[in-house]
Amino acid sequence: RRRGMRAPSNVVLSVAQRLLQRGETLAVAETSAGGLISASLLSVRGASAYFGGGVVCYSQASKIELLGTSAKRTATEAHALELAHAVRAKLDTHWAIGESGVAGPSPNKRGVQPGVCSLAVVGPSNFQRVTTLWPDTQLSAADAYGQPPSVERHTRMLLFCEGALGLLHAGLEAHDVNQGKEA
Repeated sequence: RRRGMRAPSNVVLSVAQRLLQRGETLAVAETSAGGLISASLLSVRGASAYFGGGVVCYSQASKIELLGTSAKRTATEAHALELAHAVRAKLDTHWAIGESGVAGPSPNKRGVQPGVCSLAVVGPSNFQRVTTLWPDTQLSAADAYGQPPSVERHTRMLLFCEGALGLLHAGLEAHDVNQGKEA
């Protein structure tokens, strides 16, 4: 069995190509993905031209110290947006991803079950997109506070990463369409 990172996905390659062609930069603030989003983006040759930096701010103290955020309600879209805006401002990039989730195996302090992850992408012209993932089988917002987890922690972290990269990809395309560019 091969160990280490996988080759960059088509989504990552597409994101990298768009950012490189536009001369734009990206920053990442991630919590429960544990650096996987940043690592995926850095796996592409030429990443130093578009990757402005990443912060893994797992504890509340690190979020306050490194990004100056104040949100206490983790795994919410508002928190993901706050992280994205903070890292974008701190590292002065065009785009940013904010990720805030619960990888597990236990619920967070508010009782949100493992598998819930809120994601945000912010960019030029006040662009922003947010979403919340419910990757555990049949888990939805209605039962996120009671259903036991059915997915392993490392798998959830990968799902959070894939979700963030997918949201960024969709955001870049939507921004192009809104700006009258070909997607």
